[in-house]
This record gives sequence, C-alpha cells and structure tokens, in this order.
Amino acid sequence: MSFVRADRLKKTKRDFVELVPDLMVEIKSKSDRIKPLEEKIQLFLQLGSVVGILIDPDKLTVTVYRLDQTPVM
Repeated sequence: MSFVRADRLKKTKRDFVELVPDLMVEIKSKSDRIKPLEEKIQLFLQLGSVVGILIDPDKLTVTVYRLDQTPVM
C-alpha cells in the first residue's frame, strides 16, 4: 500500500505516474521474511519516501521507518 500527496500528483503525467510514494506500508505475510521487507522500505526511503511502515501480524508489531533515523516500534 502507498500514499502520494495530491499536490505531487498534479505535477505528474496524466497517463502513468512514475514517482515514489510519500508513505509506503508493507504487511508481512506468513511466507515473508522481515529482512527483505526492511530492505525494500529502506530503498523507498532512499528514493524519496518520507515514511515506511512495516506491520508484522505474527508478532503484533508496527514499525515506523524514516530515512537516517532509528526505526520506532
């Protein structure tokens, strides 16, 4: 899941949007491993996302990631 502020959409092409979301959310499935999900979030942050959220239903945790900051659980 992702979110892009409306003011950023007005500046993009109408047909196909090529931009990094402001907010991205990853929800761990039973078959997912945490490390690849964290790496994906870090990549999006490096590309310009402001916030990444990782939800782990198995551990009942929500972790919030921001670029160059310690994740907050």
